[in-house]
Amino acid sequence: MGNSGYAISMILSFLLLAADGQRNDIQTEEVVSAEEVVLEELDYEVFPLSCDVSDLPPMNNEMYVPWDGKIYFRQYSDEDVESGSLWADFGFVSDREKKLMCINPDGSIEQAGTDEGFGPMFIVEGRIYSQGFSAENEYQVYSCALDGSGRIEYRTSQVLDVKNGRVICGTDSRGLSCIDTRTGQEQFFVNTYARYLGADDELIFFYGYQVNEETGTDELTLYSSDYAGNVSMLRMFTREEYMELLGDAYVYQDAMTIEDFKIADDMLYFSAGSSNGTAHMYSGGPIYSMERDGSEARVEAVSYEPYFYLYDDGENRVIYFGGHNNEDYGETVDGKSMRRITLQGEAPSNVLPWPSYAAYDEPCIQGAADAVLFYPDKSGICYVLLSPEESRALSVDTHVDGNWMQSIHDIEYAEGRLFFSVTDLTYNSQKSIGWRDYYDRGRNICYCKDLRSGEIRPLYEY
Repeated sequence: MGNSGYAISMILSFLLLAADGQRNDIQTEEVVSAEEVVLEELDYEVFPLSCDVSDLPPMNNEMYVPWDGKIYFRQYSDEDVESGSLWADFGFVSDREKKLMCINPDGSIEQAGTDEGFGPMFIVEGRIYSQGFSAENEYQVYSCALDGSGRIEYRTSQVLDVKNGRVICGTDSRGLSCIDTRTGQEQFFVNTYARYLGADDELIFFYGYQVNEETGTDELTLYSSDYAGNVSMLRMFTREEYMELLGDAYVYQDAMTIEDFKIADDMLYFSAGSSNGTAHMYSGGPIYSMERDGSEARVEAVSYEPYFYLYDDGENRVIYFGGHNNEDYGETVDGKSMRRITLQGEAPSNVLPWPSYAAYDEPCIQGAADAVLFYPDKSGICYVLLSPEESRALSVDTHVDGNWMQSIHDIEYAEGRLFFSVTDLTYNSQKSIGWRDYYDRGRNICYCKDLRSGEIRPLYEY
């Protein structure tokens, strides 16, 4: 996770679903048939809501990767993942050989090969790009054929994204690089601290820290780079500006970060704030709009949540954010916590995103409703990827009497199939550190749901 990993995990730990430990064992040949999804009288507090997932736009997959009509994934074992962790944020611990699996168009599964990687992977030009452990036991990016052969290693440590035929790689400390998948050449364009934000076919956006010549302090700075490595400084954000916006009630302890970043045509939208306290919680900050070249920067709102939703139907553009009735910016939507700023045209009357406790470009677990919801684009439509009825059919119930008992994670869809994993959790008071809860990992089951038929079956478990 990034700088706000513990904070996000703590928030999501209260939102994920749980189980009472009395689940029925699910054999690998069992198939769960989902009835027609009925929303019942469940209060999602989100609208519009759609259960029709037949036309979902493509997802930027990292674990279940489509290529040439097939879906490739890496099959893990119990020895590959930490047995326990704070906030159940289990990391990868082993460079053991793993199976590369392939789902064919007809649904059959076969082994494509083996490799020793872990975590995100992308497939470009028929090759896998991922990361594993180097001889010095450090993360290292590599590429290989679809069967794991022909491994080529690179100098950076983590794959981040794929744009314009290039794999964007890097870490905070080692900077950013691109691998041209057509030539195999790796090019570094940043050799200092850089946090990747997003990219399109022309520019890569990231932030770092630069010395403010007036104060001598390091300040949050937004940059862009083209794919030839030409870096441009777009804007510096000073702590004085931050304090003027949020007032003396907010103590600036940690350096500012950019937590949410959106590209829309020629405009950039992003939240810039500071996380403070022993919990390292986001203390709030402005939501900026800016031209792609760094000009015309302005504060659209001040939010006390790191995430916001950008609605854009081509004519109307609206930002929804957690305002806590901050009447200085925008108008209230639900009378409680959500506000909106109309940037262009008119605000739709039928759009209300979930409260901004979680990123909108990632699937969200909807609390006690036992549902997985997702905003795949800027249309304002929230899709039900996994319904409460389907969760109950799998005996998934992530919270019991307020205790976190299971986590739902690794949620992706591709080629008409939804993938997700359910891990059993046991609270470990001996290893917890104050309010930072420690969990031991139990059984993990990886599921596949056919989005057309609704059938759900286990892929494998460990």
